[in-house]
Amino acid sequence: MVLTSERHFRSHVILWFLLVAGLILAITGISIYSSAEGYLVERFLHQQRMLAQTTASFIEIDQFKHLNSKSAMQRADYKKYERAFIQAMKADRFASFVFSLHMPLDDGHYRFAVVPDIRKATNLESSQRAYSGQVFTAEEAFIFQLNLFLVQKTDSASFEITKSNGGVQFISVARILDGLKTDGLVVVEISNRQIAALKTNLLKSTLRTIGLLFVFLLAASVFFARKITGPFEKLTDAIERLIKNDFNFNLSLADFGGFIYLAKQFNLMLLKLQVSRNELVRTNKAYSRFVPHQLLKLISPNGIKSTELGDCIEKEMAIMFCDIRGFTRISESMPPQENFKFISRYLQIVVPVINKFGGTVDKYMGDGIMALFPNSPDNALYAAVGMMAALEKYNRTLRAKNLPIVEIGLGLHMGKMMLGTVGTTSRMDVTVVSDTVNACRKNRIANKNLSCTHFNFRRATHGLRYF
Repeated sequence: MVLTSERHFRSHVILWFLLVAGLILAITGISIYSSAEGYLVERFLHQQRMLAQTTASFIEIDQFKHLNSKSAMQRADYKKYERAFIQAMKADRFASFVFSLHMPLDDGHYRFAVVPDIRKATNLESSQRAYSGQVFTAEEAFIFQLNLFLVQKTDSASFEITKSNGGVQFISVARILDGLKTDGLVVVEISNRQIAALKTNLLKSTLRTIGLLFVFLLAASVFFARKITGPFEKLTDAIERLIKNDFNFNLSLADFGGFIYLAKQFNLMLLKLQVSRNELVRTNKAYSRFVPHQLLKLISPNGIKSTELGDCIEKEMAIMFCDIRGFTRISESMPPQENFKFISRYLQIVVPVINKFGGTVDKYMGDGIMALFPNSPDNALYAAVGMMAALEKYNRTLRAKNLPIVEIGLGLHMGKMMLGTVGTTSRMDVTVVSDTVNACRKNRIANKNLSCTHFNFRRATHGLRYF
């Protein structure tokens, strides 16, 4: 199953939780129902045994022996026992039928003793009401269980009889004793409707209990799903922020509960990512100072990663060459470290001016600069004038300190040039190749033979809108 959202993830967890819990609940419910069913049926049969045993203890043996004929049913003692049997059945809501039997004679047949008037002779071959002294006719399984009970030493027992039609009949039996001798039996036929009612009530109770438990499990699954999926949803949000390059956050440990270790490990990973990312940013910034990005954008509009050796374009641009006049003489009077400081201070004065007017320094050549202006040749002229103005201001500071001033030579030219990458696959550089470059270099060399006065500088700047 594919998870498409946080809500889907939570529903997925709830579904699986309910499936597993429902399966466990169903198995447990079936097991409990089976155990409870057996217990309730056994308890009910025990009550019926007690009913049979209590009824048997009520019978006086001398009177019982004379209840063996149809005429005996008119005797006062017969009617007394009949009323007692009916009262016992009423107490049980007629869920059972109680009657008594005489022991078999020489013919091996049981005979009725006391048979309440409510009895319908469903067990008998005749459809007439049974009477005292009549032969008890029943299925062989019934008679077999009675005979089996007589050979046992118990005073009462319960049986489950399978009828010929496949039905089940429950019977409880108690002895009517004459001392140690069994003189008769009290039989309690248990109604199948009562057993079925017990099972039905038990099933309803079980289903109600399972239903309540399922509702509870549903509420619990929603609660625990929030507890379980909440941390993962927070983690998903955090991952989405990482995908968007947002590293400036931390997971709150209070939102993760039992998954606090996961949050700690994620925060530790995030910290390492932040350190690595910051280090990478610093490294890229450091590398970018060595890479002419503006020129690379002209060669590879899709970015530096797509730049390959030999990529080139032809473009009309302005080019500038600039160097410090008399630098050889100045450098010989300085230690090497001072030389580099001198050049760096000078470059920090003139290079910002070049950048201001859309120029890009292509190369630093000691004290010399080679810059390209891809947008407009006017920008190169503005930059040249601006550089002279910046140096004039810088030189006033040097004169105030009685330090040698900086004078530069400039060469400008424009034309079509080939801009591209040269070098090897392991190290490349960006350069321009054309006659325009050579001509510009010669202009700068020729500038050494020309004198540039303040008057000339002011005339050059007159009319330029930037100065």
